[in-house]
Amino acid sequence: MRNLTRLTAFSLVIGASIGPAFLAGCGDSTEANEGPGVSAILFIKRQHTTTTGEGAVQVNVAGGNGQVLDYERYVPGGSLMILSPPRPDGVLKNITADYPNADFNGADISYDAKQVVFSMRRDAEDKYHIYTAQLTEGRDGKFEIHQKTGGDRDDINPIYLPGGRIAFVTNEMYTPMGTRADEYEHGRVVTQLATISVDGGDADRRLASQNLSHTVAPWMRHDGKIGYSRWEHLGAVNDVKLFAANPDGTQMIAVAGQHGKPSNSLFSVREYEPNVMIGIATTRNRTIHAGALVRIDSRNQADEVCMDAKVLDKGGRACLDEENARYEILTPDVPTGNGPSPVGRYREPSVLPDGRILVSWADGPVNDLSEQSATPPDFGVYIFDPVTKKNQLIYNDRQTWELNALPVAARVEPPVIGDLVSKNQDPGTPVRIGSVDITKTSLRDTVRGGKYGDGVTLDVALKDAVKVRIIEGFSSEGAKGVTMFGLTMDEGAAILGEAQVHPDGSWLAEIPPYLPVHLQPIDKWGMSIRNQRLWIQGMPGEDRRCVGCHEQRSGGAAPRMGQNPTVAEQRTAEKFLQPIADRAELPWTFDIVKYPGTQPKVVIQDLLNQKCVQCHSGGVNDPFAGQSYSVTSTVPSTGASQAFTIPYLDLSDRPIQVVYDRKLETYPASYVSLFFPATMEMGMGNAQPSGNVAPKWAIVNNARESQLIRKLNVKAADGTFAYGVPAMHPEDVGVTLTDEERQVFIRSIDLGGQFYARQNTGFVPFSGDPVAPGQKY
Repeated sequence: MRNLTRLTAFSLVIGASIGPAFLAGCGDSTEANEGPGVSAILFIKRQHTTTTGEGAVQVNVAGGNGQVLDYERYVPGGSLMILSPPRPDGVLKNITADYPNADFNGADISYDAKQVVFSMRRDAEDKYHIYTAQLTEGRDGKFEIHQKTGGDRDDINPIYLPGGRIAFVTNEMYTPMGTRADEYEHGRVVTQLATISVDGGDADRRLASQNLSHTVAPWMRHDGKIGYSRWEHLGAVNDVKLFAANPDGTQMIAVAGQHGKPSNSLFSVREYEPNVMIGIATTRNRTIHAGALVRIDSRNQADEVCMDAKVLDKGGRACLDEENARYEILTPDVPTGNGPSPVGRYREPSVLPDGRILVSWADGPVNDLSEQSATPPDFGVYIFDPVTKKNQLIYNDRQTWELNALPVAARVEPPVIGDLVSKNQDPGTPVRIGSVDITKTSLRDTVRGGKYGDGVTLDVALKDAVKVRIIEGFSSEGAKGVTMFGLTMDEGAAILGEAQVHPDGSWLAEIPPYLPVHLQPIDKWGMSIRNQRLWIQGMPGEDRRCVGCHEQRSGGAAPRMGQNPTVAEQRTAEKFLQPIADRAELPWTFDIVKYPGTQPKVVIQDLLNQKCVQCHSGGVNDPFAGQSYSVTSTVPSTGASQAFTIPYLDLSDRPIQVVYDRKLETYPASYVSLFFPATMEMGMGNAQPSGNVAPKWAIVNNARESQLIRKLNVKAADGTFAYGVPAMHPEDVGVTLTDEERQVFIRSIDLGGQFYARQNTGFVPFSGDPVAPGQKY
């Protein structure tokens, strides 16, 4: 059993014997003599307490690090240290002694163990940049240090790549709009993958395509790909999963966490066998980047060669099986939530030659309560033994945190993956996305509503897919001043296009590079069959086609009808390359006085005013006139409870107030009437409804089960009705909705029920748009 043996560190060149067992209890530490089996370790000291000029002591534990993706916590007084031999009485040397006001954000050891790469901010006026240093002192007793990156941006979490390159994450602006800033919790500036060469530094800087939320904590995989943690914020999904990509940013794949995991977030990961990793299992916020130690096994369990760690060349087998990844919490007493821990928490594990784990560990609660009590957790460097579950002390300075500990030992260098996209590729070259056969899926989702009644499995429903809707995501960088896009957790959305699904199940489209998008297969009534909860993106000229709609990753694939190429390839890709101003967005309202000179193609409230308010605004023709219900919520600004009256169905633009996601907001009655009944159930926390609560007129991302769409009904081109019966509203009362007007309501709901868009928040397309060669998006 794995939990009865030490881990196998396949990538280290050296070995070590196993010494005596430790003596301390779970969560305790001991100073036993068994060392880590290497001649030296490297670690970062980070400061947490400063004294002002007036003598006041300030403790900064969580500031700028409230979430595991955050990186803006600067406290002066850090250093990069090397300890040899690695034990409490070893010789400690400060590599960065010339920078007394520095702070650090990640480090890595070169494959030959002669050099270190690290992220350093020299002082309060600086940014975090990438440096390298030799691990042996010069004749002057100093370590030779070279700065590799600069500029008005933060570069953090560096790692060495094979072939003389360095990967890291950066918040560099990637378009003239600015760097993406996730709308959730008010606009954190997003980081993305980047690389430089060791010799060239910024002169050879390359950016990968960007996710809508943070990419952080990269690590090196055995196959030459870059692994990393990624904040997946797409509607109700809000967690941190593991992904990997080629060094040129292409061929992004999921590694673990997509289909269940033991915690909200997987973080600070290191691979020690092919597709077997050690990392931190924690929640997304409040734990100061710390948590429980977790072993992650994403191997294809059905293939003996994949399971054999001694066979490094897998012969092209599909050995990564993220869908069936297995997890083992190595420290079960450490909570994976954000409450206080009874036995401390761990950070930044790294497997040693003998299979034990070099970690940072602090006792006590280790969450943001530590800051409130002005008692910062005391992270020191320890060795954790997976067999005994004990910690052995290596080094601890009680005045600082000791983090990011790494063994100074040579490693096997992974193979170099050649560029799939040239570094000189025109940045305007489209990305090709598509499927060989969209009906192929390993998912067990159930699709309900309309013709599917109480539900059918996804593989059955996908046979009805006639198009694939491609949805661009954007956030605060596009919708200025917006921190929530409405009564929804979804981000800003624009439809790039809807690609035809051919008889063999194939589809193919060209879209702009760099953009985060997600997909919805849709039926002949224009309704989403499944809403993909994963952002995908591509580099210029990249081919991102897959087999199906989340097919089994460890299996093979062939076109359904046997032909090669597919029908979609034979008919060429559909092109969805329109400029931002021409992309299909669905703003709920628009203020022509506030934003003169622009006019969205569709404004939902205008459509309601033209076709609906005469019967649904409280007047004599309104069947629901006078009907309402009450919702009691806590008003964030006062902390007091307040009752809010919600109309049963009022489609006018009359302003009303409501509390959503800890904010008091004002929206038109139409928007609140339609979305609040379902939104209230999905995550309003302390909201307490009373009275005759309205039906779920509009369910975010689910037009098919929304009562509004059921009442309107939809007629397909072949004359069939979505809900079986031919009755349609408002035609039954003498008002006609066109097919396209019905699709406006369906798309608004399926896209996420956003109130805001770029088009009703003052967005001005940047110079270079419309789409043209040389323009990033």
